Amino acid sequence: MSVKIRLQRLGRKNRPFYRIVAIDSKKRRDGLEIERLGWYDPIVDDNLSIKIDEEKTKLWIDKGAIPSDTVKSLIKKSGLSYKWSLENSGLSNDKILVKMQEWKEAQYKKVELLKKKKEEKKLQKQRELEQSAREAAAEEATTEEAPEEEAPAAEAPVEEAPAEEATTEEATTGEVPEEEKKEEK
Repeated sequence: MSVKIRLQRLGRKNRPFYRIVAIDSKKRRDGLEIERLGWYDPIVDDNLSIKIDEEKTKLWIDKGAIPSDTVKSLIKKSGLSYKWSLENSGLSNDKILVKMQEWKEAQYKKVELLKKKKEEKKLQKQRELEQSAREAAAEEATTEEAPEEEAPAAEAPVEEAPAEEATTEEATTGEVPEEEKKEEK
């Protein structure tokens, strides 16, 4: 019998909640488990959403249980794999506690930095949207004002041009243009 450490889905639709269990590899996902090792709540973003019984998990891994990829990543995220590697290297418990505290502080800083970057990115996107809205409003305002000013100026030369042509033709030839002759008849 090969044992796997994997997730067992609980929770309602669109609100998953998982138990971390030791289970026979031939059993279905939500089948009867051998032992419960912890839980994981993916809805919550904090590290507090993972609880793994360290002793039971270490015992099952030592017996030959194979953790799934997701469970491996959860073990790393919770810091157990780092702690186990420190234990295997032969450090004393005091040094392990100090190193684990440093690791937790580094993880906390990393999470805070990611939150800050995400917030800055959101603000930058909002500024860009506001800027593009201002530019669009300014462009609309200029396009509305320009036709009103240009329209009267454009109409005036068009009306004067035919009158000037007629007077210049009459003055040079001394005759009335043919169009005016036809109109007179």
